[in-house]
Amino acid sequence: MSEKARILVIDDEHSVRWAFEKALQKANYEVALADNGSKGLELYYEFKPDITFVDIRMPEMDGLQILEKVMADDPKALIIVMTAYSDMETTVNAMKLGAYDFLTKPFNIDECLSLISRGLTARNSSKIAELGVQAPKSSALKGNSTAMQEVYKLIGKVSGEDVSVLVCGESGCGKELVAQAIHLNSKRSTKPFWPINCTAISESLMESEFFGYEKGAFTGAATSKQGMFELAQGGTIFLDEIGDMSLEMQAKLLRVLEEREIVRVGGNKRISVDVRVIAATNKDLRKLIVEGKFREDLYHRIKVIEIKLPPLRERVEDIPLLARYFCSILAAQRKGVPKSMSDEAIQQLCAYSWPGNVRELRNVIEQSYTLSRDQVILPEHLPIEITKGVTVPTTSASVATSGIQVIVKDSKNNIPIESNKLPEKIEDSTPLINTDSSIETPEDLAIKMLIKRLLERAPEGDAYSYVLGVFEKELLIQSLENHKRNQVQSASHLGITRNTLRTKIEKYKI
Repeated sequence: MSEKARILVIDDEHSVRWAFEKALQKANYEVALADNGSKGLELYYEFKPDITFVDIRMPEMDGLQILEKVMADDPKALIIVMTAYSDMETTVNAMKLGAYDFLTKPFNIDECLSLISRGLTARNSSKIAELGVQAPKSSALKGNSTAMQEVYKLIGKVSGEDVSVLVCGESGCGKELVAQAIHLNSKRSTKPFWPINCTAISESLMESEFFGYEKGAFTGAATSKQGMFELAQGGTIFLDEIGDMSLEMQAKLLRVLEEREIVRVGGNKRISVDVRVIAATNKDLRKLIVEGKFREDLYHRIKVIEIKLPPLRERVEDIPLLARYFCSILAAQRKGVPKSMSDEAIQQLCAYSWPGNVRELRNVIEQSYTLSRDQVILPEHLPIEITKGVTVPTTSASVATSGIQVIVKDSKNNIPIESNKLPEKIEDSTPLINTDSSIETPEDLAIKMLIKRLLERAPEGDAYSYVLGVFEKELLIQSLENHKRNQVQSASHLGITRNTLRTKIEKYKI
């Protein structure tokens, strides 16, 4: 019979220790508990745990101090930090000091058991990463959601490693902020951070901007000039929207990344450069490779590590934090009495889907802050597109072969809205999906009839959000039913985070 794995829990909250003890003993683990940092550190060396859970905020000795001391003695230790205060700086600091993972309170005990299982497998396979960089610095990147926690973990892990990073995400997500956070927490932090927008430099000037030029290289080159790679020597270059770079320039960039040398335009001298490259794109580079628009060898060169930044609509729980953060920035910049967001305005912001992501949110807050004459920003101070509806992507209906009966409920009044079994044809109807034969599927007809009935019931001036609310609520209900109320599985199937799903469950009182 194999020896039981040993788990140590260090937390000053009795309820947390009690819950861990019951759950871990039931799972057949050997458990040790400590109610403060000093005792926990002593017990760590006596008990020699396989995995340690430690709370960050404790009196006398906090979790980060324990983490730092243990990792100094045993870089292969598996320590999972826990906190109810999941800010970026804390998470990055913990991951850089060597934490195996990060849990935000309140958490599900099944999640803890899954982490333990994964950690023990990693230990047995001898694949524990050794991380030990000190003293992180913060950036303007904000968010406490589960999705952002995963981003913070990756930032913490890659900051100390001098590898190329590709940041992917929609426009306005904050890809440059991720690059800044990596730079600020790296050994290059005292050197320049040089952002370059590949779409903002014309093709004819890109080479000279990147690599510089010699005197007389072209008309107007009265003196020699250093390029961005020389100016960023020892630091980090951030190549934003790299997917828009021409194939010719991609080839020249690849050579520089491989040889770590540049040659100025009009020159013949090789100049060594020491820079870290972080690239970003809102495009599917793999698709561009297939289309012959992006070099596959460059793709693999810049994507040693990939960080996918979630769109704002997938981390709704971060919207209140971001909105209030932007308000505080404006209050510090402007004269007069500081303004704040009302709870009603925050609710309106959370109901919008933010196609422009964090950048759009910041612009909305700045507009509302400027136009509001009151000390508190109310819903009426928000732009019309925020208060009257949300934007959602459209999807094509699948093909069916029989009539459909659709029953959903009014999202506000919980009143059933039923469409009768549809006839084979509806007169004077315009197909939603035009195929070569202009055939309209039963799904198309069902949707059209249902929307028609919903529009008849919708309140004046609020029809858009009303109709979308009905569909969204029914979507969540059916997804949860299909997965037997398992929120993790349902969120995964829907393509949203668990916290986003929880927020919507509360919104619709499902």
